[in-house]
Amino acid sequence: MIRIALATALLLGASAAMASPETEVLAVVDQALVAVSSNDAALFQKVMLPAAIIVAQGYDADTDALATRTYTVARMAERLAATGPKIDERRTTTKVLVQRDLAHVWADYTLDVDGKRLHCGIDSFGLVKQDGAWRISSLTWTAEPKGCPK
Repeated sequence: MIRIALATALLLGASAAMASPETEVLAVVDQALVAVSSNDAALFQKVMLPAAIIVAQGYDADTDALATRTYTVARMAERLAATGPKIDERRTTTKVLVQRDLAHVWADYTLDVDGKRLHCGIDSFGLVKQDGAWRISSLTWTAEPKGCPK
């Protein structure tokens, strides 16, 4: 009886320690946001596939004109490595979809620069699992200068 109780306790403990795919995916997304907020180019490159697609869609505050910019992972890492203002990007409402080794995260976010809200929008992360690790294969975001939560 003691063996059964011990085996059950170990099994339950191991199950609790194993993260769900959704939790694993969000951990990678959060690492990307930490990289942005801490100017950590190495961490950013670690969570991205080298050939990942990065697209930013920003809207002008006065004219609402759309400007679409694309980046390579290397170029984005260079931008992160440059010293500059303090950036704080945080995700709020988040949806996570996982199918086997493919995942997508759609998250509202806010972005503050030196403590002032610059914009908000949607972060869209595509992820793939390769060699047992989740990596970001695409990152697209909107930058909305108006109507952001405080």
